[in-house]
Amino acid sequence: MLKRSFAEFHAQKDLPQKEKLLLQMLRQPTKTIECIKGEPSIEEYYDMFLEAEEHREFVTEAIMQLHTTQQFLAPGRLVVVKSKSDDDHLLGVIVKNPSATLKQYVVLVLTGDCTSSALAPNLSSQSEKGPGDSQGYFIIPPKGKRGMDDDFFSSSRTRKSSGVINIKLPYMGDASGMGFEVRAVENKEIISICISKIKIDQVGLLEDISKTVYAKTVQMLIKEQTDGKYPPALDAIKDLKMKDMDQVKRYHAHNNLLEEMSKNKCHGCIKLKEHKSMMKDQKMHKDELDQLKYQMSDEALQQMPQFQGRIDVLKEIHYIDSDLVVQLKGRVACEMNSGEELISTECLFENQLDELEPEEAVAIMSAFVFQQRNASEPSLTPKLADAKKRLYDTAISLGQLQKRHEVPVDPEEYARDNLKFGLVEVVYEWAKGTPFADICELTDVSEGLIVRTIVRLDETCREFRNAASIMGNSALYKKMEIASNAIKRDIVFAASLYVTGI
Repeated sequence: MLKRSFAEFHAQKDLPQKEKLLLQMLRQPTKTIECIKGEPSIEEYYDMFLEAEEHREFVTEAIMQLHTTQQFLAPGRLVVVKSKSDDDHLLGVIVKNPSATLKQYVVLVLTGDCTSSALAPNLSSQSEKGPGDSQGYFIIPPKGKRGMDDDFFSSSRTRKSSGVINIKLPYMGDASGMGFEVRAVENKEIISICISKIKIDQVGLLEDISKTVYAKTVQMLIKEQTDGKYPPALDAIKDLKMKDMDQVKRYHAHNNLLEEMSKNKCHGCIKLKEHKSMMKDQKMHKDELDQLKYQMSDEALQQMPQFQGRIDVLKEIHYIDSDLVVQLKGRVACEMNSGEELISTECLFENQLDELEPEEAVAIMSAFVFQQRNASEPSLTPKLADAKKRLYDTAISLGQLQKRHEVPVDPEEYARDNLKFGLVEVVYEWAKGTPFADICELTDVSEGLIVRTIVRLDETCREFRNAASIMGNSALYKKMEIASNAIKRDIVFAASLYVTGI
């Protein structure tokens, strides 16, 4: 029924194409990952990798929000950032902090194969030199208080930067046999903040575009990446003062996963990068298949969550049973067309009309058919006021029940939209025989709307009478007949409002 509904038309019209695409995807051969070490554990490794990445992204975002982090992320700080392919990470150095014109960090990263052979001979010969090196570039090891700017020596050739960037980002090149790239980096792209810091010439890198400066900076980064390993990272808890319990928990979970990954035999495999890429393709293929199957299933119907919620509501109030078979209350609800079915049915089964006279009952029933939201407040007898309150409370209760079952209903709005008591006094007086001209003085509602409401109310009386017949309530059946006859008179039910007495 839902699939054929108008609400699902746009989603269902593409179903044949989706079925064809699903068959094509199912026919595609799956690449087998052949492990050179025997029993493949790449699936387990890749699952740990994905979970670790999820923790890392959360922790990285949390770290970048810490006030203490900004003290460490100064130009010259070594960081590890994500590569564009996300397959590996790159060592880099912060060249410039975010500014009003550029909201990201400017980072120089190494993009080539970082090996000891890439070190320039002159750097190797100078590696033993100290702070007095005439070139003015050197690697400063951190002191006891890691990461603070005043913990480093200053260079004799330091020049103050104007903040201008004279290169177009990303800026790529190579120096000392190593490829590099100067790029703008978002907070979430920073994998870790290293304990090491090097002295850089920001002017030479961004303003003067000095090849010598680039070569020296690249050489220092290569020197920091000994044996292909990144420098140690700052500890998020000890160094960056992370204190939030949830953040600390995720930080430890990330570290534990990294440790587990290092124990996996895939960790040091020469084919790890290739196999991770294959696993990524396989997972993407599986996710696409699952998504396509879901889109073709009943669960993907836009109205399905509401549908299931409404089914649960009907079960709880016994309109249907656990096998979805319609019960007595459900049969009665099927007779209700002019008013809200649930409220009307509950009104009958709670015997709310039993203690009322026919004219009082039909007056309260006018709340189901009157459409105008804003009308003057009626003056009701105590008995009618009590009946009004009881019916309104029933509507609120039904609204709350639907809300509990995740049907998008606001109880107060549900009651206001389905029960409008503006003509209760008018209908009550009309059923008692009061002339039409007199009842019009009781409200600010127009005469035409009064007539239309009373005419529709006669149809509601017939529906309630049929419901009473199904329930076997002969007293209610008779009361609805009397109420219908009481309102079916005079000008309201004349053949024409303009021609009478013919």
